[in-house]
Amino acid sequence: MRKRLIKRAVVSAVLLVLALIALLGYTFIPRTIDVNAYESGSTSFHSPQNTAALPELTLSLIKCGKMMSKQAFVYSGGSWSVNYDSGMAAVLVRHPKATFLFDTGFGANVDEHIKTIPSLMQALTTYDKETSAAAQLRDHGVDPAGIKMVIISHSHWDHISGLEDFPQAEAWFAREEADYIATLPPRELVKQMGDKLKLHTFEMSGPPYENFDRSFDLFGDGSIVLVPLPGHTPGSIGMFVNLRSGKRLFFIGDLTWAIEGVQLPAERPWLSRKLVDRDDEGVRRAIVKVHELMKRYPQMIIVPAHDRRIHDRIANFPDVER
Repeated sequence: MRKRLIKRAVVSAVLLVLALIALLGYTFIPRTIDVNAYESGSTSFHSPQNTAALPELTLSLIKCGKMMSKQAFVYSGGSWSVNYDSGMAAVLVRHPKATFLFDTGFGANVDEHIKTIPSLMQALTTYDKETSAAAQLRDHGVDPAGIKMVIISHSHWDHISGLEDFPQAEAWFAREEADYIATLPPRELVKQMGDKLKLHTFEMSGPPYENFDRSFDLFGDGSIVLVPLPGHTPGSIGMFVNLRSGKRLFFIGDLTWAIEGVQLPAERPWLSRKLVDRDDEGVRRAIVKVHELMKRYPQMIIVPAHDRRIHDRIANFPDVER
């Protein structure tokens, strides 16, 4: 009798494990977002001004690190047989009124910073720290101390790792993100950096822009416009860059990790979402907004923060887009 009970218990445990594995596998089945369920219903796009009136500014993308994983973890429908390089980058913008960075990529102390992320995420990826943004700037005669402003798409470790390398800079966060940071536990890198950060918050209190209901025109001239992309974190933002040449870029942070996320559109698979996203519904709504924007402006370059294939389409520092 005892042996029979043990056998049943073992069989039940094995079946339970197999069921859990099957359930986990089911979450990786390719799915696209139902656009009709999340579309805004509005056909109004509040487009920018005439590009001839824009100031002369330049933009460069600075590659500074990458993480490697399987494409299946990046977006729903990604392949288990394809490796994916998640690029870590900073965006250098030189405007007549200020030179600033958008995000920072991996910093000089990334080997310590990566210890702050969940152990499961560490187990699922490997990383290459490459060369920090500050070091690359210095190598090309640009003093990092001259960077007084760094706009952060959101507060996750891989977007702020390089902040320590720009001690003179204010770290600009949307008000919603600053409020969110205040609720985070001490293990988060942004909390560990707390005493070192010169925190500057801003409000998305400007008028509608494209298909977003509010905005923040950084210099008041239409060249750099920030918009809310909540979901991944409550205060996640995107940055439109409008160049005098007519070229337009939209940096969307971690709304999606790959361009397929807004093309299909598709969110991250369940396991990845549970590790990094705060509001699944919010992410889906924002993805659909960008999907609609992409359809309206096929020439606009949509830039997920970690899609190195898109990074390769943009002028890499020291080259510039004008």
